[in-house]
Amino acid sequence: MNIRKVYILILVITLILLMSTSALFDQCSLPDGDNNTDQQLIEEGEEEDTGEYDEERLRERDYLVVFLEVGIDESSMHFEHRVAGIYAVSPDESNERLIFTDLDEKYDLGRVYAVSPDGSIISCGFFEGGRGAYSSLRVIEIDTGETITSVKFDYTGTESKELEVDIYGEPVWSNDSKQIAFETVLNPYSDNKIDGGISIVDIETGDVSDVGLNAEENLIGDSTFIAPVLFSSDDSKLFCILYNQYPKTEDGDVLGYFSRSEKLLAVDISSGDAAVILDIDQFEGGEMSFDNFGLFKQQGKLVFQVIGDFEEDGDIWTCSTDGSDLFRLTSDTGLREQQPSILDMPGSIGEIVYVGVGRYGTIASRFNSGDVFTISMDGSGKNQITDYGIGAAEPLYSPCGRYIAFMHYEYDSDIEYTVTSSIEIYSLETSDIKTAVADQGVIGLIGWIPVN
Repeated sequence: MNIRKVYILILVITLILLMSTSALFDQCSLPDGDNNTDQQLIEEGEEEDTGEYDEERLRERDYLVVFLEVGIDESSMHFEHRVAGIYAVSPDESNERLIFTDLDEKYDLGRVYAVSPDGSIISCGFFEGGRGAYSSLRVIEIDTGETITSVKFDYTGTESKELEVDIYGEPVWSNDSKQIAFETVLNPYSDNKIDGGISIVDIETGDVSDVGLNAEENLIGDSTFIAPVLFSSDDSKLFCILYNQYPKTEDGDVLGYFSRSEKLLAVDISSGDAAVILDIDQFEGGEMSFDNFGLFKQQGKLVFQVIGDFEEDGDIWTCSTDGSDLFRLTSDTGLREQQPSILDMPGSIGEIVYVGVGRYGTIASRFNSGDVFTISMDGSGKNQITDYGIGAAEPLYSPCGRYIAFMHYEYDSDIEYTVTSSIEIYSLETSDIKTAVADQGVIGLIGWIPVN
């Protein structure tokens, strides 16, 4: 009987330890990414959470900024021994790590698009650096550095060895981080480029489905392209830019082509029905074009830039997702405001960081760099956080709302080319700006990822 009691006691203690370990694990484990972070913070509260509570917990999370660096390595088999790497670093310059390098890859890492909303995957493009007969859309798992090819266009075995189809523009993530929408183009490197349509790939299964667009009344001809820029909050629709290509002519000769975005469409993914949300003719001021769309989910608002050619003005605008409540957020006639990034946190009224580029023929106009500003969604609280004149670009809020990362380019004395490039981190808590990475090979910001 005593032995039996001992066995029972041991069993009870074991069960208690297992339950305690499981509970401890649940409390200490971190979610994989920023969008999932928001939901998990809401679901994990011991009592009904308020927006302030969620925001406070989210602000306590640490993040790394992700960037692309390109350099030379004699062991690289790529053209001119080029090698590209994706890195991450903390705002205080510590904790830098390599996420991925194409050093041992057959094809070149040519483009890096975006971090998935859950902060676990990076979308990018790979290309054949020599003849250019190969192109693919891949995703890189941040934790492991492993790549998965989602879509590829391989013409290396054909007689022409020329790409007949390629991805055009930048693919966009669904909010659940499970799908990527992209536009294809036929005859991509010729004067006879034709829109190949919009497709969506499921990155878990590799299945690709075409989006059948019912937008014939908006098409001009073969020169019309429609590219996805955002998924709706519930991933049932795609916001797409309709743009046309126009020839640049001189003395009757076509020297090249330029694109002008002219409409924003909301496309139902299931039916293909398209509704016009915005038309560029709504914005006065010359040959204007809109771009850089973001979605402020807390209020269901679109944020975007409207900007003209070279010396013309540019501003940041907002509107509801159906195109109503159109509102010009910035109005400085001396700046071409552009490149907006949204701080989209639970309970937030909405903050936007953007770049103000000097007008009237400055070098900044050509490089799309200037100074970094912040402003609230209602147009209040405008604040200039740099005083470079030129050089700042690509600002991005960290999901925790404590930092803004941006590129900083320094030019030669004649302001003709870049001498150095660095990633600067602005602290919203201290107003200090620190250099996180300084290297000529740093060529762009990618996003932020959580520290796991």
